[in-house]
Amino acid sequence: MGYYIVQPEVAGDFGDNTVLDFSVEPAVVTRLEYRFSDWLGDAVLECTPCFIVTEALAAAITEAGLTGVEFDELEVSLSPEGEELIEEPLPRWKWLRFTGKAHQEDLGVDEDFMLVVSERALAVLREHGLNNARVTEALQ
Repeated sequence: MGYYIVQPEVAGDFGDNTVLDFSVEPAVVTRLEYRFSDWLGDAVLECTPCFIVTEALAAAITEAGLTGVEFDELEVSLSPEGEELIEEPLPRWKWLRFTGKAHQEDLGVDEDFMLVVSERALAVLREHGLNNARVTEALQ
């Protein structure tokens, strides 16, 4: 099975309610607020080292039986720019939490915090909107 690196759209940054633990290396996010500044419509977004997906995509990942992830809650907010630029209501989002290893599970993060997905996972991501992400074949 082939694997791919997905570099998702970055539509925002950490909000003030994000909790980062800098006592470990790399830092660990224990609470996530994703503050949108713009959104081009993709179902997978990034704010290194975190990834979020629409609730619809989370359901599709679960239904497809894809491995290597679980989902968590997050807080979503709009920056002042986001309030001006985002006209449509945002969908509901889930925090993509990784439970497996890149290149072994359907979804994972490698040592460079790059999202690594199987062919199966890539097909599901594309079905839900991946128009602004950069996708390249992963080398092992």
